[in-house]
Amino acid sequence: MDASDSSDENVLSFAHWVRDMLTLMRSGKPGTIALFESSVPEPVDLLGGILRDAFRDGFPGTYQSVFMRNNPDLGEHLAVRYGVPEESILCTTGATTAVGMIYTALLSPGDRILVEAPGFDIFANMARDVGVHADFYRREAPDFGISVDGIVEALHPDTRMVVLTNLHNPSGAYVSDVTLATLARVLAQKGVLLVLDEVYRDYFSDAGPGLDPGAHENVLRLSSMTKIFGLSTLRCGWIIAGRHVMRRLKDYAERADFNVSRLSHCVAAEVLAKADVFDAWRNGMMEAARPVAAAVLGEMTAEGLILPGFTLQGCTCFPQLAGVEDTRELSQWLSAKHGVLVVPGECFGSPGYLRIGYGMAPERLSEGLGRLARGLAEYRATGQKRHIA
Repeated sequence: MDASDSSDENVLSFAHWVRDMLTLMRSGKPGTIALFESSVPEPVDLLGGILRDAFRDGFPGTYQSVFMRNNPDLGEHLAVRYGVPEESILCTTGATTAVGMIYTALLSPGDRILVEAPGFDIFANMARDVGVHADFYRREAPDFGISVDGIVEALHPDTRMVVLTNLHNPSGAYVSDVTLATLARVLAQKGVLLVLDEVYRDYFSDAGPGLDPGAHENVLRLSSMTKIFGLSTLRCGWIIAGRHVMRRLKDYAERADFNVSRLSHCVAAEVLAKADVFDAWRNGMMEAARPVAAAVLGEMTAEGLILPGFTLQGCTCFPQLAGVEDTRELSQWLSAKHGVLVVPGECFGSPGYLRIGYGMAPERLSEGLGRLARGLAEYRATGQKRHIA
């Protein structure tokens, strides 16, 4: 699949869709349930407690300069959390900034990258912004796994980087460290970098420790506080990479992202000092939510509304609908008629699918999924501008 496919009518900008849906929510009737969120909600009570404790007697010791360096406490906590040396970590203003830095620092105009499909459109869009061509490798339903041989076959002579999400966005599927290590070694032999977006990885309790940057010098891992803790307000992300790649990243960061928010990264350090509390909060929410999602989606499968095979490993899933091709039109109809928002598969280049975010309180999730089920049944029964197989 070539990057030109991204202009196809089946592809819808995720950012534009979210903007339109938020406008609709803010101007429409109250009570709409958003099943498009891709993290747990912001833990405002926990964050408030951190802020009160940390700043009760003035600025804490974690309030340190971040001019051309990581916040030292933040770097130390991340190193312990992910079992990597501190020097292999570069803190950034969020994961999106990290992607832009990786592309600009490590690629040149005319280079090519290989991006997964279905996938988050930001990876191809930001590549094009810096003059890099994006080709696509398809992760096939229903398991959305990867094939090392398939990825290698999809490489172009000018491919310099492969980009994968793990857990996969939008499906939540997990790829093992063993498979990724094999892929990393093969790509290293070809001089190709492997970027692993791991913003959802912490949701999956059975995930391995992640690839060692010392053993895989061509691997870059990135994450942020936004997804793992619901703390987008902190604008704190990081890149984990080996020595040679990190040197190039830091050289660029000193020109482009050399002064991240001192206050935000101070608070991020305070949060990570009590990461066990935030991890327990996220895990508890997901442990309560997953049985609800499994039960309702299972009923929808039994009723023939969605096809079997979706996974519930992260905080999003990506079921295929039975007989519905235009999920863009469907998502608009569901919002207008049933007060529930789900992301159409067109946002990920996969019409006929819906991305459902289920990281929320069980009662609200049950109501939202119930509306979705009723809406899909009515949509099928009424023939509302759809294509039924």
